[in-house]
Amino acid sequence: MPAHLIIEDGQPSWWDSADIWVVPGNDPNGPPGAPIAGISNYLWGRVHNTGNSVSNGVRVDFYWADPSGQIAVGAATLIGSAFADLPPGATQEVLCLVPWIPVIVNGGHECLLAVAHGPGDVNPLPDPLPNGFPFQPKQHEQIAQRNVTVVLAARRAQLLSIAVAALPRATKKVELQIEYGGELPERLLATLGLERWQPARDAQLVAGLARTPHCNGDVPGEQKLALEVPRGQAQAVYLSLRAEALPPRQYALLRVLETQEGKVMGGITYVVTDLEKEQAQEQQSPEEQAS
Repeated sequence: MPAHLIIEDGQPSWWDSADIWVVPGNDPNGPPGAPIAGISNYLWGRVHNTGNSVSNGVRVDFYWADPSGQIAVGAATLIGSAFADLPPGATQEVLCLVPWIPVIVNGGHECLLAVAHGPGDVNPLPDPLPNGFPFQPKQHEQIAQRNVTVVLAARRAQLLSIAVAALPRATKKVELQIEYGGELPERLLATLGLERWQPARDAQLVAGLARTPHCNGDVPGEQKLALEVPRGQAQAVYLSLRAEALPPRQYALLRVLETQEGKVMGGITYVVTDLEKEQAQEQQSPEEQAS
């Protein structure tokens, strides 16, 4: 059997990969966490060779894209690459050699992708990937996607933008819909700096989708939104999100799914936390916490 390169998808949603993670700050060996806009962040990936042949000089390319469900080459920006030699059965963690500075406009809420290219792979990808090539982790084991963003709980509605882009040759007809609840695997939570956090069973989230950036208070928008995007163009959609205060070290989960004729084409996972409040409490003295 030749080499067989894999970057593992997330479970149950493939865009929740724990094989891609971020280390914010200037030390690439620091603790993982949510990306911070406007400063250097380092990207790591985990690549596996489950085949019977060595693959030397494996290159893992890292990309960022505006928050989106389905992403194609051209809508994603190459950040840099990492390199590894992988004997049969080996797994290696690799560091992107170029630091990533997330743009302020999205507050660091970008999607991340990792793509592995290596000699002798059982089903190699085109190298370079052609413009318009859709990143499809379910069809290509060498591709993984991390569309996971941590959002701070707020009583007032906040707006988060989502991009829906059509491929160059076809109009895109899709439906975005909101899905509430669920929990994330411990390994993924650890890469977000949320190790040993628990899902909030009685979380109160108010969310909705709209075509215009407008907060409507208690009527935030639609739970499902149909879109038709002309070929080669992109359209912005806005997620309005409001959350009541969450218990300490608990999170609420919300996903926006992009579907086409009932089939899920991609999605974004939002992890809602009271992380700021938690960090403030940790910095207090025992006397201040008791008062």
